[in-house]
Amino acid sequence: MARDGGILVVDVGTTKICALIGEERDGKLWVTGMGVSPSQGLKKGTVINIEEATNSIKSAIDKAQGQAKVQPSLVFTSVAGSHIKIHSGMGVVALKEKVVTHEDIEEVLSSAQAVDISQDRVLLHVIPQEFVLDQTRGITQPLGMTGVRLEAHVQLITAQRSCVQNLLKCFEYLELEVDGIVFQGLASAEAVLSPEEKDLGVLLIDFGGGTSDIVVYREGVLRFASSIPVGGDLLTNDLAVCLKTSKNDAERLKLEEGVCLRELVEEGEIIEVPGIGNRPPRSIQKKILAEILEERVKELLALIDSEIKDIPKTYLTSGVVLTGGSALLPGLIYLCDQILDLPARIGFPERLPGLTEEIYHPQYATAVGMLIYAYQNYYQATEKPQKKRGILDMIRDLLKLKK
Repeated sequence: MARDGGILVVDVGTTKICALIGEERDGKLWVTGMGVSPSQGLKKGTVINIEEATNSIKSAIDKAQGQAKVQPSLVFTSVAGSHIKIHSGMGVVALKEKVVTHEDIEEVLSSAQAVDISQDRVLLHVIPQEFVLDQTRGITQPLGMTGVRLEAHVQLITAQRSCVQNLLKCFEYLELEVDGIVFQGLASAEAVLSPEEKDLGVLLIDFGGGTSDIVVYREGVLRFASSIPVGGDLLTNDLAVCLKTSKNDAERLKLEEGVCLRELVEEGEIIEVPGIGNRPPRSIQKKILAEILEERVKELLALIDSEIKDIPKTYLTSGVVLTGGSALLPGLIYLCDQILDLPARIGFPERLPGLTEEIYHPQYATAVGMLIYAYQNYYQATEKPQKKRGILDMIRDLLKLKK
């Protein structure tokens, strides 16, 4: 049974907060509200000032609700950062009826979660890798099949409990009940990857402001996920230091003039760099800016290459998909091909009806993916809880979230 009302998703990033409101119209998901605000009170994907973060989240939500004509009945937010970890789990159940039922699947997935996860971590997602029915492996959907023993192999995505609690407190102060938290890399994959890429094998890199999320799919299933505490802010900070300008001006130069491959810049091309305070602007060769960005992008890609060192490149037949705010930096595709030894493309989010042009940009991939994720996995089949919950109750409920 589908719900009335809409879906509010809030992508809580290091540089920006993006809130989207979606609703169902004629059996399709429409984006009817959008709000973006500068991110305050966060660093590398983690809340460091609850009051500032709450105000930033409120600003984005207010803008989105000012456009939408529907009140949300579901609220989702996102999380990223180096505290995100992935664990393997395995569960086994005996089939009482000799036929796999929904209850058997729930039981075996619950059994697979019983791994040694420390008390300071909370479970975000349970991703089935395969089911084994008696001696038959590689089953993706065992429902209705006959057997006596069902086994499930899963990947568990966890986050640091304190990071999740502090994020949820921001929403509690706004009197919003959060129905679920989505790992940002998983959400971006929902928005930009095609079924064919997921099946053949693909690496997704989501370049955020303070973090870069890494996701690997193979045979239609998420096989690996990670988040490193380095993103577009590294490029901005290095430009500010090397060019002796403010971070705001460095960010503007990166967006307007940025090139991360010096060969793409013509000799003698000049750009103007604003000074700090009352200092006059300076003229420099654009090639200097390109050299700074190229070195930092190479470092970032080398970190990513190290993160996926145990994954054979032959496993990633479809190559790499780049998304996030820094994905459009000229020269990035070439450097990915050289350093990661994988063909690359830019990942734009799925064109949802409604505010299509406003959200059709790699920097909104996570928010769009969150809408798709919530609509497919919760909106159409879940009844809204009637009782208001506190922080600890929400944390306990996170243990039940599954993809």
